[in-house]
Amino acid sequence: MRQRGNIRRALCCLQQLACFTAFTVLQACHHGGPDAPFQAYLKARSSALSIRTPTMNATRLPQLPNEGAWQLEIAASGIDGLDMLQVSGCAVQANISKRQTSLGQFAKPSQYLFLELEYLRAAPACISRLRNSNDVALAEILQIAWHEKQGQLPAVIFNATLGSDEYRSFWLALPAPGDYPRSSPETVASALHAINEQTRRWLNGDYRARNRSVELLLSDVAGGDGGLRLQHWCRQIDWITAINLMMEQALAKSPSSLEYHRNTLALHRAATAHSYFADVIQPLTTQSQHRLQEVLVPITALETQLSAALPTLYQDWIIDRNQRIAALTNASGRHLALLRHQQNRPTE
Repeated sequence: MRQRGNIRRALCCLQQLACFTAFTVLQACHHGGPDAPFQAYLKARSSALSIRTPTMNATRLPQLPNEGAWQLEIAASGIDGLDMLQVSGCAVQANISKRQTSLGQFAKPSQYLFLELEYLRAAPACISRLRNSNDVALAEILQIAWHEKQGQLPAVIFNATLGSDEYRSFWLALPAPGDYPRSSPETVASALHAINEQTRRWLNGDYRARNRSVELLLSDVAGGDGGLRLQHWCRQIDWITAINLMMEQALAKSPSSLEYHRNTLALHRAATAHSYFADVIQPLTTQSQHRLQEVLVPITALETQLSAALPTLYQDWIIDRNQRIAALTNASGRHLALLRHQQNRPTE
């Protein structure tokens, strides 16, 4: 009897040592790079299930179009060829003069937006002045142009923001070197919300704009890391997806093949893997998801504001992006469901 007791104690010590060793290896792997914790978790689950370690398949990120591909064409208006001397004495004269320079004709989307906002601000006073002086025909030209530009404003804002090279740079997983200086997460979040607020004012008829201020905000967005945030979270969930597949295969093979149905050592391995998931893996994936949501929320809000102007190519990209994010969220939820399923099953 004493010998049997000694054997049981020895086996218990060996099991505790194996569990401690596994936990130590898992903790060490946490410091071996961004993939290391997930590789360790995959191996831990594989060991607990006594099943072959599956291959992790990387998610393909939504494909960004070439620079300028999202830009909408803005129709010309009746003031584009207007003689600026016809509106002499009006504040809108300077705006018409700018349009006829090479700078105005080849203005980047943000600069074109400023020209449109300036016209929307200045034209009403000039129209009233022309009507009061019985120059009805010229006043009508300016009035028609004003209504056209007001209707085109969502598309013009889209070209300067969501459809711009700056926002495209924001979504690149690997930004082109030297294009834009990198922005801090706080700066990016502040810039995204500030542009949204400016857009809300413009669409509600407040056409004031500080050119330099908006340009700096766009530069901050361009230096952001939205694509990298999406890539990090995708990569993490790809590991979870591989583990889900392994666990589902074990369930399909035989309920008794699950780790907690076999022996005490398997129970220790499963407990270690569960603990590592709760302490390391889940915080990492939650943090990555929250970091993506920090920038995705204001981006989605701007897309909603400009929904009527979004081109088909951009709408397709939104659908692709959102479907992939939904699939990633489902994979994480599926893993939690599998863990609950295992933990709630009675032992044999």
